[in-house]
Amino acid sequence: MIKNKLGNFVKIRTGKLDANASSPDGEYPFFTCSKKPLKISSYSYDCKCVLVAGNGDLNVKYYEGKFDAYQRTYIIESKDESVLDTRYLYWFLFKYVEKLRELSIGGVIKYIKINNLTDPIIPLPPLEDQKRIVKILDEADALRQKRKQAIGLLDDYLKSVFLEMFGDPVKNPKNYNIQIINDVAIKEKNGIKAGPFGSSLKKEFYVKSGYKIYGQEQVIKDDFNYGDYYINEERYRTLESCKIQQGDILISLVGTFGKISVVPEKFEPGIINPRLMKITPNQNIILPLFLKELLTSQSVQKQIKDVSHGGTMGIVNVGIIKKIKILVPSLDEQKIYLGLKEKTELIKQKMLSQSNELETQFQALMQKAFKGEL
Repeated sequence: MIKNKLGNFVKIRTGKLDANASSPDGEYPFFTCSKKPLKISSYSYDCKCVLVAGNGDLNVKYYEGKFDAYQRTYIIESKDESVLDTRYLYWFLFKYVEKLRELSIGGVIKYIKINNLTDPIIPLPPLEDQKRIVKILDEADALRQKRKQAIGLLDDYLKSVFLEMFGDPVKNPKNYNIQIINDVAIKEKNGIKAGPFGSSLKKEFYVKSGYKIYGQEQVIKDDFNYGDYYINEERYRTLESCKIQQGDILISLVGTFGKISVVPEKFEPGIINPRLMKITPNQNIILPLFLKELLTSQSVQKQIKDVSHGGTMGIVNVGIIKKIKILVPSLDEQKIYLGLKEKTELIKQKMLSQSNELETQFQALMQKAFKGEL
């Protein structure tokens, strides 16, 4: 088996265009570091190649045909298809992309140098073996992609069930009762509450254990076990109006605003920080998990975004959230939908487990393929 630097077997060039050259009505693919498919109205290249985004979120793509590319996209072609099959080259670089991320340099936007692509040592078995390896990896990849697509279809199914049952939460075509958030929270004091002023919760008050401080990081991850910021009981008593309880809705207010979590049955007692607010729903009107469904729906999220302020870093506040309008079906209808969602989520979790197993097997296949063991 031949083993030599990749640069000896490929020719590499870069794209010529600015990243803003895409056209909404273009006919040809335009490759950049963006994962979003872009188009362009003319083309500069017509070949079989592997494309590597040279900066940003590094990714690798196989393509054959007419296209154009951004200046920082590397276009890599085999010098001789009888020595190096382009699809085999693709899978080698696909496996190598993690190493490329390690080698990338720069500040906010990382990039790779051309020698990062020419220096790797590539194993080159005979062409027949390359094609056999490609067939195995292509088939394994097709299986894992189908599993991912199936999981995506489950998400689409839930969205369609919601729309079939209730219609758009903002347009309300089925004429459900419309209420504002303020009307579906409990009427007790602190039924809707923002986190304390920053001066009440300085980092100098933090301790290693005690009452947990919940912030945007827990809500964005939707993980109440994450994080290790605490305050002592004395400080907690002064901030008890900001404590959370099971079923509370937590909403992020700054930057990554509008993210939603429901406080689960098991959690560490604690308070929210200044970047969160909490809603304690009146469960005789609306169930916490159903309220989360409404607040995370695309149309309600747009409603929140439209009334946010703050320029580059969007901000919402309690006053804004209180006035958000939502539809309120009967509790029986809410329970029917949540029951369907629970069953679908159980199927999804099983499929995710299978997907993870397929991914592990796929990674093992790639390891063997480029060690000469496949």
